[in-house]
Amino acid sequence: MMLSMMISGPSQPGNDIDFYLIPLIEDLRLLWDEGVEVFDAHEKANFNLRAVLFCRINDFPAYGNLSGYSVKGHHACPICEQNTSYHQLKYSRKTCYSHRKFLKRNHPYRRLKKAFNGCQEDKTAPPLLTGDEVYNRVSNIEVNCGKTVKHSGVRNIWKKKSIFFELPY
Repeated sequence: MMLSMMISGPSQPGNDIDFYLIPLIEDLRLLWDEGVEVFDAHEKANFNLRAVLFCRINDFPAYGNLSGYSVKGHHACPICEQNTSYHQLKYSRKTCYSHRKFLKRNHPYRRLKKAFNGCQEDKTAPPLLTGDEVYNRVSNIEVNCGKTVKHSGVRNIWKKKSIFFELPY
């Protein structure tokens, strides 16, 4: 098991995190494709070790850096994308998000008006994107050292194709 941690700050790598992950991706590809011969002290014999990246645990800003999704602004929900339910606070530049549409249809919070800007929630949750759908959205994005190349002022919610797409599984 490999556990790594990066602490964010003013000099965090941001989208350039992929440069730091290249050695990890290379090792994971080797461990998937060929494996590495290691010695089992209990059996007193060599065996071919193979490995896979099983899961990732990170906070939302790190999710944005690793996945290439823009986690700020009015479309910050990676599931809802353009249909993110948001509300701009009147006396600040803060954005609030409402995800009551993910609750069951008969959930009591869907009917609460007073606690949620005086509105009931009638919308349904959007379907989850498949891996192929995400790949199709990011496959043609050009990135130069962590900065997305903008074409004719068009702003994309996705900032890059994650380096994790280079894994064969």
